[in-house]
Amino acid sequence: MKRLIILLLSCSAGAAAMDEGPVYRNPVIAGDYPDPTVIRVGDDYYAAATSSDFAPGYPLFHSRDLINWERAGAVFDTLPAWIKGDCWAPELFFNDGIYYVYYTARRKSDNVTCIGVATTDDPRRGFTDRGILVEWGSEAIDAFVFRDDDGTRYITWKAYGLDASRPIELLASELSDDGLSLKGAHFSLTRHDRGWKGQGDEGHCILKRNGYYYLFYSVGGCCDNRCDYRVEVARSKNLKEGWMQYDGNPILQGGELWKCSGHGTAVQTPDGRYFYLYHAYHAHDFEFVGRQCLLDEIRWDDETHWPRFGHDGRPSLQAETPVKNTVQQRETTFYDDFASAEKEKYWLWDVNLSEPAIERDGPYMTMRLDKPGICFRGVNPQTGNYVAEVFIRNNGNNFKGLCVYGNKSNLLAWGMEGDRIELYKLTAGNRTVLFTDETAAPGIYLRIESVDGRYFRFRWSSDREQWRSYPETDGSVDGHFLPQWGKGVRCGLIADGQANSSATFAAFRLENRFDSTPTEHPAEH
Repeated sequence: MKRLIILLLSCSAGAAAMDEGPVYRNPVIAGDYPDPTVIRVGDDYYAAATSSDFAPGYPLFHSRDLINWERAGAVFDTLPAWIKGDCWAPELFFNDGIYYVYYTARRKSDNVTCIGVATTDDPRRGFTDRGILVEWGSEAIDAFVFRDDDGTRYITWKAYGLDASRPIELLASELSDDGLSLKGAHFSLTRHDRGWKGQGDEGHCILKRNGYYYLFYSVGGCCDNRCDYRVEVARSKNLKEGWMQYDGNPILQGGELWKCSGHGTAVQTPDGRYFYLYHAYHAHDFEFVGRQCLLDEIRWDDETHWPRFGHDGRPSLQAETPVKNTVQQRETTFYDDFASAEKEKYWLWDVNLSEPAIERDGPYMTMRLDKPGICFRGVNPQTGNYVAEVFIRNNGNNFKGLCVYGNKSNLLAWGMEGDRIELYKLTAGNRTVLFTDETAAPGIYLRIESVDGRYFRFRWSSDREQWRSYPETDGSVDGHFLPQWGKGVRCGLIADGQANSSATFAAFRLENRFDSTPTEHPAEH
């Protein structure tokens, strides 16, 4: 079952006094969706985000109002053959009926990170890969595409991030007419020998307004609980030179509730306003949920013409809706009865493991392993406070159950193997069994309860009425080891065994609890 919360919000702490009428509340896309990109085509907005080492590659979203987003699929259901992983920072662009995505990924042959390009005439049907567009030394990442007033298109990217002998630069090149190759010589937007200050610029976008080019860029640490990410701005009358950094930088940085804001894209609404879709960490759940998508309006100083954000340069908790007479809706419960492929677009798997082979039989879904080891299939929690539940059939002697997943070497697995119920953890690949029990039931219900994405309780039942728990008394299992750099923790289904072994599930549910923010935790185990 789905629970739909309609957020009719009045003014509260963190809302600007100027906000009137309907408001929305951040995040606009909850869960681990870093490095967002957004474009508008007519009345439609499309957004995409980093997927790291999970597939499908680069989740794709659609909206008509910038605050209510539906999952529209992914850029790649199957990753292009040249990609090893590190699927970062997609950048959407539209031109003459064709949708482009310029994306970052690591190449299998040499582990070099490159920028590829893919195209489609309908984003909902996925994209066709056109191969690598930019390879630059040891690394080229964080593409952005800008169309100037004369129609010339440019691609910009971050270079020299792995080169200790020189500062990071944002480079640019003109694009060919078809958008699939570079044209002419490259040039630098941020040459340090011409006065540019700072050495870590990335996650940028460009817009042009009143004769100025504005470069919004991110600086600082992006991707763990030590982060200090923030957004700065520079401007110039000439795209290729003369950039002046704003004396009032940063223009957007972390506040009390949302931390380490940055790496966004600006989009213009039909009425001429600019909105910035970017990521930030929630202060309570932090890296356990990951970097979530926030939206804020870019406002302009009438005298200086420098941009600013209207909530004292901090992420807004709530703000006036971009489109009048709209109401923000948030679906807080993910439920898959496995009767159809309707929910397939939400499920993901680790590209470092085999893709799960899926078979459906009425209300049951079977995951089959094509090689020995772990097979994981999960979803993104929207908050650190959630309950996940599933029914599993007791068929076969391999392990199957629920999993809280950092990566293949760091996870918590709660399930059964034959008549044995077991909770184990992998920490840096080392397996430790935390709990065992026995049952002769033909199938059982499993439940995991999460607090702040870090503390867990585990329950099982043969009838969904009487539940046994671990820990049995007040307490929790500490999952501090789960988050990996730049990735939130996923929750879902696991099978562990020999090749061709399988696991059969029914009725997976993950209920996100936004109204629960505990301030203390029980004793840890």
